[in-house]
Amino acid sequence: MIRLRSAFFAFLALAVAGLGVAQTANPPPAKEQREFVVAFNAVNINFDPHHSIYASEAQLFTAIYEGLFSYDPSSLEPVEAACSSWTTSKDGLTYTFTIRDTARWSDGTPLLASDFRNAWLRALSPSEKADYASFFDIIDGAKAFRLGQSTDPATVGISTEGDRTLVVRLATPATYFTRLLCHHAFSPIHPSMLGIHDWSSARNIPVDGAFTIVARSDNEIDLAKNPRYWDAANVALPGIRVMLTDDDDMVTRLFDNGGIDWLAGPMNLDKLLSRNAIHAGAMFGTQYWYFDCGTAPFDSPDLREALALLLPWKDIRSTDNYLNPAETLVLPLAGYTEAKGISATDEAKAKDLLAKSGHADGAGIPTITIAIPSGADDATRVSTLMKGAWEKVGLKVEVTTIPAANYFDAVRHKSEGGPYTLSLTTWIGDFADPLAFLQMWESDSNLNDAHYRDPEYDKLLAASSSLEGPDRFAALAKAETRLLMGAACLPLHYSIAINVIDTDTIRGWSENALDIHPFKTISIGQARIRPGVVLAPGGMDRGS
Repeated sequence: MIRLRSAFFAFLALAVAGLGVAQTANPPPAKEQREFVVAFNAVNINFDPHHSIYASEAQLFTAIYEGLFSYDPSSLEPVEAACSSWTTSKDGLTYTFTIRDTARWSDGTPLLASDFRNAWLRALSPSEKADYASFFDIIDGAKAFRLGQSTDPATVGISTEGDRTLVVRLATPATYFTRLLCHHAFSPIHPSMLGIHDWSSARNIPVDGAFTIVARSDNEIDLAKNPRYWDAANVALPGIRVMLTDDDDMVTRLFDNGGIDWLAGPMNLDKLLSRNAIHAGAMFGTQYWYFDCGTAPFDSPDLREALALLLPWKDIRSTDNYLNPAETLVLPLAGYTEAKGISATDEAKAKDLLAKSGHADGAGIPTITIAIPSGADDATRVSTLMKGAWEKVGLKVEVTTIPAANYFDAVRHKSEGGPYTLSLTTWIGDFADPLAFLQMWESDSNLNDAHYRDPEYDKLLAASSSLEGPDRFAALAKAETRLLMGAACLPLHYSIAINVIDTDTIRGWSENALDIHPFKTISIGQARIRPGVVLAPGGMDRGS
């Protein structure tokens, strides 16, 4: 789904160990609604749904964009959104969606089926280089169009029948298709924005969601309820203020004083007075290191595996540091438990693999550069262990620290001293299926930051698409095992979603495995007095 929402929060997992998960009580009746305030980490928000990688962007997009389906806030089941109904052909290949008659853009123009078709074709355009373009590959003809093998949009299985009917033909049956359509990459885009590649200077962006963009700056985004939204009568909040900051102490103090409703990134749990507002739960996400597999000699799976087998995994994945250590990329799901990864040090095998790769005793291996984000204590810990293990056998290793706010752009675009041999990231699944993690490692995926190329891996994923049930999961597990044993990906731990929000007061916010909480469903009940806070007449101060 989405990249790391804040810097790196392994340390948060330790902070909440033993606290348990806060339980949601029955909220009191809602009073007159007011502005809802949420704090995200400071990142450069991209309002273009085709060029966004952060979880905070995905959360923000639940307010301003709406695709054919949206997430149920609790179960994450697909809920009909911009479409009022849909049907599937007997062969499972053709989906027909009816767009709501009352659906409108925020400028008052009707939301049309062609708005979806044109937006999706834009995402597939080779020149656009949309981050999630490969998600569309399940659609017939989409992959060939994305790769420039076909230049005719008519060859892509997306068509319209009149203004309100969208017809999509798949390349192969996919029972997860409606779940996939919840992702923001499948949102429509207003016709006025289709030809604009860089939205950074755009200020009047028509949207089709429950809220519109009123103002934005580097450290704040203001949203207002969209009166033209088809379901506006059921949207409680009059507005949302999004703070973008890495000042943990400041936002924690504001939360305790009633000035912020939800901490969704920056926080200082040690200084938080409202301990019962902490929500920590398992999340469909994994933090891992990855090699730059496109740069020799690290394009060799034998060499990567050798280097991985030299590492002290017992210390790296210690339960003293992680609540949920991970040996696989995909969090084991019901029926999906067969994937295997590197779990222990094996110096003898590493020595054999070094010789097999043409680098006996480490000869000819260039300096290994490890990129870590600033302020990430655990990344420093692990990179130090890696450096020590590899220097022990005579390899040269450098650790490069990159400012956290620029880290992902730097490692993706090989700036600030790149390319890097090893980089760190956290991936959050876009939908509850192993493919949400495995698809991005395909050779031609837009999300393949590791530049991993393995025709056999690609074949295994392709073969899985025609399978169902246990057979499909077995094929995907075989692909994941190949990825992991070739050490392109070195998992550390499964993610824990940590939020600070008073669910005795805030209703419509539910914990879920994707850590996505649609703003449309949120409302505010009667605020309670928080520990250490005395209310003056007139209620809580909401200033910042």
